[in-house]
Amino acid sequence: MGRSSPRRQRTLVLAGLGAGALGIALFQSGLSMPERVESLYTTGIYPLVVRVFSFLSGLVPFSLAELFTATAALFVIGRVTWRFTGRFRHPAASGETPTGETPTTARSSAPRAVLRRLAYTAVFALAGAGTLYAIFVVVWGLNYARPRLEHRLGLPVGQISEAELVGLTTRVAADTTRFHRLAGLPTAAVSRNPLDFADLSTAIDEAYDAIELPGDPGPGRMSPVKPAVFSGLMSRLGISGIFVPFTGEPTVNTGPPDVAVAFTAAHEKAHQRAVTHEGEASFVAYLALSRQRRHPYLSYAASFYAARHLLAAVRNADAEDRDRAWAALGPGPRRDLDALNAFWAQHRGMVRGAARRVNDSYLRTMRIPDGARSYGTVVRLLIADLRQRSAPPAAIATDGGED
Repeated sequence: MGRSSPRRQRTLVLAGLGAGALGIALFQSGLSMPERVESLYTTGIYPLVVRVFSFLSGLVPFSLAELFTATAALFVIGRVTWRFTGRFRHPAASGETPTGETPTTARSSAPRAVLRRLAYTAVFALAGAGTLYAIFVVVWGLNYARPRLEHRLGLPVGQISEAELVGLTTRVAADTTRFHRLAGLPTAAVSRNPLDFADLSTAIDEAYDAIELPGDPGPGRMSPVKPAVFSGLMSRLGISGIFVPFTGEPTVNTGPPDVAVAFTAAHEKAHQRAVTHEGEASFVAYLALSRQRRHPYLSYAASFYAARHLLAAVRNADAEDRDRAWAALGPGPRRDLDALNAFWAQHRGMVRGAARRVNDSYLRTMRIPDGARSYGTVVRLLIADLRQRSAPPAAIATDGGED
């Protein structure tokens, strides 16, 4: 029995390392044939995977991912603590030594025992990481190898002149002001979303089903958006929301103002629908929310997001042009923007910076060359979409009513 346990442990380690190697090989192969990934995996295998996970995680109102993460963290902390404090229960710790071993020998072997434990823990952690990576690639990660969104949508992406940027930004800022008014929102207070999380999730799914996104899993039961229990921690880390492929759950930080929470929910839902690139996920969220007619607040949230990023893009433009663009944004949206900026300003710090660097490294590992700056891709896609539309976004829902 004593010999079989180490053998099983070696088998588990080798299996984990082998799974990690296979996961890397599969992901690299996918990168070399994006069209095959699109046809075989994204539209074939992934819809089945996400529906199974969505069904299971949809059975409970809370985030299973948060529960599993907290449980795993406590287990790891407890396990490591037990392993590295166990030596203090060794007879050598109390001055006793095993037969044939002097106290001097016992003291000299203690550092080696700690190093062995460290190496043992590191190897097991690497094997566990390899297993998780392989599962990640199979259940979602291969979607990173899909063709770029502008190719899938046929968007006219090209050079952007400063004059065009300023003109489109001014138009979107004015549209955002109009959406704020049509939604019946007060200008003297930060806006509130009239939809609860269940209704918000349903509305977002309906919006996605209506735009017929290429490669979308299609209509079917999806795990709803779930409010994060650890929203305070997410705020400190600078995280608005997260999609966890292992449970199929979009989880949202409820700390920021409602207009940002609504858009973040749509962003995480885009990840659920196989859109991996951060900038592309935000743009797809904008497409879905801006084209729906049933919920004026979601139309406002989409336009607010677009205006916020376009106004940031014109900060280096001529002062007169920049001021004209900003002047088109009314007092209501400005109040929401100030509230959003103030919220994130109070959570700046070393922890948030470290989390951003980790996220940047992760995105680069998944072959997103711009890393965390990939979120800026949304500006390029927004302008391409605005070029393509024959009418401004506000024409989509000018009455703010039901279909």
